[in-house]
Amino acid sequence: MRAAARAPAPVRGSRWVRMGRGDLFLDFLVDDLHPRIARDYGAAPSGHGLFGYSYGGLFSLYAWLTRSTFFESVGAGSPGVINTESQVFPLLEALGDTLPDTKLHVTLNEREMLGDLAVYQNLAQHAATFLHRLTSRGAAVTSALLHETHVTGLQASFLSYLRTCRAQ
Repeated sequence: MRAAARAPAPVRGSRWVRMGRGDLFLDFLVDDLHPRIARDYGAAPSGHGLFGYSYGGLFSLYAWLTRSTFFESVGAGSPGVINTESQVFPLLEALGDTLPDTKLHVTLNEREMLGDLAVYQNLAQHAATFLHRLTSRGAAVTSALLHETHVTGLQASFLSYLRTCRAQ
């Protein structure tokens, strides 16, 4: 899937508009894909989780920020918050003091922060800034710092999400 299809949709009035259509992808998941899976395979009507990694993690943040009540929990692994003009920041500000009730779990990778590659350093820095803004507002968000790189962090991030948000 193209990265633009997973990126958050622009916020009205923002000075930097992205071409992403996360709104369409989220609608597809909830309105088209889930009903078909439920019909063909008998999926439960509730209790769903969403997990994404890298740009998929950015989409997961978008789903959480837009108050998609379809998901019981959302995991954002090393979310692709590439710069300070990412749409997740104005979306968070637009929520004001009312944050979603959906559980959110964010993971970051230690080697992204401490490694040599500027793109991963920036990603980790901006994702950490977003996480800080959430927790400073009293959001009930959980997080984990993993001893991984961006390339090796997917499995550890997914397992962290499962242990934190999906344990029975």
